[in-house]
Amino acid sequence: MSILRKRGKEKLRFRNMSRRVPNKEFKYLKRLFVECLRENSDIEKQLDSYYKRIQVFFFYAQTDRDIDRTLRDFLKDPDMTRPPHPKPASTVSRKGFGCIVFFLKHLKEFTEKRNDIQNVEAYHKNGVFEELCHLVEQKGDSSIHPESYGALWNYYRRTNRLEMGSEIIARLDTDRNHYEVYLMMMKSYPRVWVERYWRYFMRKTPAVYKQDYEQWKQRVPTDIAHARLITDTLRSINVLYVVDKVPKEKLLDKHRKQLNTLIKTGEVDIEKKKSLIETDMGSGALSLIDSLNESMFKTSDIFFSVILDLWKSLHLV
Repeated sequence: MSILRKRGKEKLRFRNMSRRVPNKEFKYLKRLFVECLRENSDIEKQLDSYYKRIQVFFFYAQTDRDIDRTLRDFLKDPDMTRPPHPKPASTVSRKGFGCIVFFLKHLKEFTEKRNDIQNVEAYHKNGVFEELCHLVEQKGDSSIHPESYGALWNYYRRTNRLEMGSEIIARLDTDRNHYEVYLMMMKSYPRVWVERYWRYFMRKTPAVYKQDYEQWKQRVPTDIAHARLITDTLRSINVLYVVDKVPKEKLLDKHRKQLNTLIKTGEVDIEKKKSLIETDMGSGALSLIDSLNESMFKTSDIFFSVILDLWKSLHLV
């Protein structure tokens, strides 16, 4: 029996919050959670050490009623709100209480976009496992951030650009924590991870990204546009660092081909973004980016300390 599901002392609990979520789907996803724990005792033990309780809520859509109230009541955080954009799942934690919110409508929408996925259940299971890995990465409280994070936030607050600044900081934080999460995922399920992410850099071509970037420069202050560009570049670099750790000996030929595609498209993506940096921000900015190394992504403390120094050097704060 799972140490998180011990009868009468369940740390991990599930609750269907919508009549539009069929009981069959509720039981299906609940089973995938239990399978992930059974197959990954190291993850289960870490969750047991970090959390007093973990609650999984199943809603139909991000627009459902009472999502905010549900999160606030469970986490005892009056400021907690639902995810700002529709997505299959979201994970948050406070003071040893972890919460995963699943949205069945959005899970279905995301699944339907992937006509290349042959084993849909494995794809869903990988998504379930990702949320459990997020709880491990959060170590019991996702609201705890280093001083450098706060310094960056306070700069945007003082300059009355907190909305745009918060968007940048949230993106930086999300990209950074995925370094840890992806490493956990590929260690446990390397084949499924490759099948799921091999099209990562195909979601937006370099030409489309450049078009978006040019439009940003027309709509937002230059330093905000530059900060977004640097953030997106670091995200791509981060992913390729992770890809380099894929245990290739565990892959089949089809996965190796997918992995090669992921690497090649990622290298092109980074090259094009660096070209934009050099053109708009100068060779000095590009040299600073090239001087960074993988170690910066390993912890939030290291990451935001490096980011704050980088933002100062590039005159983004």
